[in-house]
Amino acid sequence: MPEQRFRIAPTSRGAIFRAKRWFYATFYTKNIPPEVREENKKVWTELARRMVEEINKYGYAENPTRITIKYETGSKGEFKPSSVILEVMSMEPLKKIVIPATAEAVIEEEKAELLKHLEELMKKAKELGIDLREVIKK
Repeated sequence: MPEQRFRIAPTSRGAIFRAKRWFYATFYTKNIPPEVREENKKVWTELARRMVEEINKYGYAENPTRITIKYETGSKGEFKPSSVILEVMSMEPLKKIVIPATAEAVIEEEKAELLKHLEELMKKAKELGIDLREVIKK
């Protein structure tokens, strides 16, 4: 059974648009009889409607999406889809990296990070009941 797997599109609407362009370029061409073309168009519009309904049902219209369509082709060029897989992605940054432009900015950035880390350590020590004055004397 052939399948058409598309690249990831920035939105699910864009993914459906890519699938639509593929469908019309493949199953709605002049070398397919007009009655088969019209039937293919009906099948496609129903399939596209169902994809839009599912995407809207879960609220994923603006998420990156990849579509895979599994289908059969009839002897006259009929489009017979068997299933559609919608892979909805989530784009979240792994890490935020700030690169200061000057050496002074690097020092200020390191100071801020060190102060933040020190505050976290002091808070943790207080929670554990550790007296920092005793630790410093050692």
